[in-house]
Amino acid sequence: MIFQGKPGGVEGFVPDCLIFDVDGVLIDSSASYPEMIRIAVEREWEAAGFIADAPGYSAPLDAVFKRHGGFNDDAHIAWGLLNIMASRDHGSGRLSECAPAPAELETIIFRCDTGSARRWLEKNYAERFPLGRVAEKCMEIYHGSGGRPGVYTTEKPMLNAWWGDLPLPAYVFTGRSSSEWELAKVMLSWGDFPDERAVTSDSGMLKPSPEGLEHICRRFGHETPLFFGDTASDRMSFEAFGKGGFVAIGNNLGNWTPNFPCVRDALSNLIGWRG
Repeated sequence: MIFQGKPGGVEGFVPDCLIFDVDGVLIDSSASYPEMIRIAVEREWEAAGFIADAPGYSAPLDAVFKRHGGFNDDAHIAWGLLNIMASRDHGSGRLSECAPAPAELETIIFRCDTGSARRWLEKNYAERFPLGRVAEKCMEIYHGSGGRPGVYTTEKPMLNAWWGDLPLPAYVFTGRSSSEWELAKVMLSWGDFPDERAVTSDSGMLKPSPEGLEHICRRFGHETPLFFGDTASDRMSFEAFGKGGFVAIGNNLGNWTPNFPCVRDALSNLIGWRG
C-alpha cells in the first residue's frame, strides 16, 4: 500500500523496516554541500579565466535543483551549473551576468528528463568544465585539503539515537559516497553501522532509480519499508519501487503527506517511537 495520507498512517499499513536518506534526514548538511558548490563554482570559474564577481551558488538555486529529482549528486550540480553558465557568456565572462535567476534555472532544467540529468547536460551543453575535474575539486572542498578544513565540519546530526535502538531494522540509501557516509557515521555515533546495510553512490545504485530500495528489501527479506527522504529524487525512487511508505522530511516536498520537520517527529507520530 502506498503510504500517503494523514499523519498516523494508512489503515492496514505496517512497516517492517526503516530506510533513511542521509542529507536532510539524518544529517543537517544545509551549510556544507551548498557551500561546497558555491566555492567550487567560483574557483573553477576564475580558473577558466572568467570573473567571479557574484556568489557561485545560493539557497534559491539549491531549492530548484532539489525539487527537480534528476540532480541528486552535488558535484553534478556544480558541473552542470558551470557549463550552463558558460553557454550564457557573451564575452564579459562575469559570473553576475551568466548566472541564471532561480526562475530561469527552473525553466532551463524543466526540459531535462529526471532520470538522465547527466546525459541531458552532455547533450545540450558543451563541456567547458570537465566533470572529473569539478568532482575532484568538490571533494577537496568537502573533505578539506592544503590545510583548509573541509566544509563537512559544519554538519550536525538530526537524529540523536543509536541505530540499534530504533524500533525496526534500520538501513541507509544515500547519494553520498562511502567516504562521505563514513563521516556521517562518525557524526551520528553510528560507527558500528554494518556496511551491508548501507547503499551508497559507489554501488552504482543511484536515485531516482529504485534499485537501492530493491536491493535492501531483497537482501534482507523486507516487504513494507518505510523510507524517509527530503528531495524529489527520494520520492521518485520510492514511487518507482511502488511498495511500502515514504515520509517527507523538511520543506522540499511540502505537497507530500506525511511530512515532518525532522525524522524524530516522524518516528514519534507514525510508529510511536519516543527514543
